[in-house]
Amino acid sequence: MIPSSAIRITEIIAGIGVLISSLEVLARPRSTDDSSWNSWRVLRLRRRWTSTGRSGALFDVLLGYPRDLIGVAVRSVAAAVLVLTAPSGAWQVLLLWLVTVSLALRGLRTPYGGEGSDQVLLLVFGALAMAQTFDAEQVALWFIVAEACLAYFSSGLAKVLHWEWRDGTGLLGVLRTRSWGNAWAARRLSERPVLCRWLSLALISAETAFPLVLLAPPPLLPLLIGLALVFHLLVAVVMGLNCFVWAFAATYPAVAYVVLGSVR
Repeated sequence: MIPSSAIRITEIIAGIGVLISSLEVLARPRSTDDSSWNSWRVLRLRRRWTSTGRSGALFDVLLGYPRDLIGVAVRSVAAAVLVLTAPSGAWQVLLLWLVTVSLALRGLRTPYGGEGSDQVLLLVFGALAMAQTFDAEQVALWFIVAEACLAYFSSGLAKVLHWEWRDGTGLLGVLRTRSWGNAWAARRLSERPVLCRWLSLALISAETAFPLVLLAPPPLLPLLIGLALVFHLLVAVVMGLNCFVWAFAATYPAVAYVVLGSVR
């Protein structure tokens, strides 16, 4: 796999993830109005530079409701164009930076209700934008791989340090939540505590061991990536995280490039 192919595949997968997440926001426009828990009138007060002076006035223009939805709409259009038309040159750079800046502003605008895929998509698009701006595709691919390894390993390590995850009750607790839970799965696993514990341990093991994929024999790479995709699909179905698969899958072309590149 050559760098340009890995970059393009990453762009397509990440672009689909951004498009889905943007359409989710646009489908529920009142989720950021001034009566919601993501009211900008309140959240802007967390930082002096977003609530006072010229910078505060600028952020009010960009992030106040309903103007913030304009940025989401622009992001969705930019992502769709990147996915469908494969632009190049200055046009591609502009679209990549539009998505990157919009994602960064969205993270600043709505700190509550997000999940890991939001951060992954921001970092992936930031790397893609830097790659096309400075002609540094290989550097961007290695950065994406490093971020993927860090994301998985740190998630697994955080679970190792908490007994609730080691004995399975942490997994069961998440499944019982309103935002990311699943009543059917929680009910079934609560009746099978041993299975719940082993599933939790398997999750911890897979996440902490993910960086070892870089040392795997190339013939095993499709199997390992396939297993990771199955895991993310299950999480998406059970927890309702629609962008979870796309965000992390967007890092896999970079992983494939690094692993397969070591063969040459």
